[in-house]
Amino acid sequence: SDYLVVWQDSRNLGTSGQDIYGARVTTTGAVTDQAGFPVSTAPDDQSTPVLAFNGSQYLVAWTDARNTDLDIYGALVTTGAAVSPPAGFVISTGSSGEQRPATASNGTNYLVVWQDYRNGATTGADLYGVRVSAAGAVLDLSAIPISTAASDQISPAVATDGTNYLVVWEDYRNAATTGADIYGARITADGTVQDANGIPISTASSDQLAPAVA
Repeated sequence: SDYLVVWQDSRNLGTSGQDIYGARVTTTGAVTDQAGFPVSTAPDDQSTPVLAFNGSQYLVAWTDARNTDLDIYGALVTTGAAVSPPAGFVISTGSSGEQRPATASNGTNYLVVWQDYRNGATTGADLYGVRVSAAGAVLDLSAIPISTAASDQISPAVATDGTNYLVVWEDYRNAATTGADIYGARITADGTVQDANGIPISTASSDQLAPAVA
């Protein structure tokens, strides 16, 4: 019946850095939470928030710097604006940076994807993901490699048909010939990547950037 809007917020910059706040907006355009409500005010910066709705609650995910290195954290938000857990929970934390998440829900679980630097010395930035249950449990503890092609894969976006997912991204494997391209991969509800080499969606000359999908 309502919308949830989330954003990166600087009101506490001197104490907790960039935070994540949200507000509900009704279908008549009224802002329910005039001052916004905190989704994450953890130490250091929380940035680039994304969210998805599973029919009863939201998952908000973001890039988090509380552990010095960049990680992916999340929190569940009810339609009543209750945040659980208040400190957020780990979606992915590792020795290399994870950042710029995207997420969608098929009505049962959520899929969260991000650009990942664990293979930075060999394949550059790659795309990894995990499924998250409606209870906030991470179902893929090792993370799913969505694309580990040569050079960088960045700026992911994801959509669902109600069962499975399509992840799309900027891809630099052909940078020397066609520039940045748009590639994608289908992910099943059980986390299986159906297109291990990626689907070339646009490999036109010069750069194709900033994909979106629905």
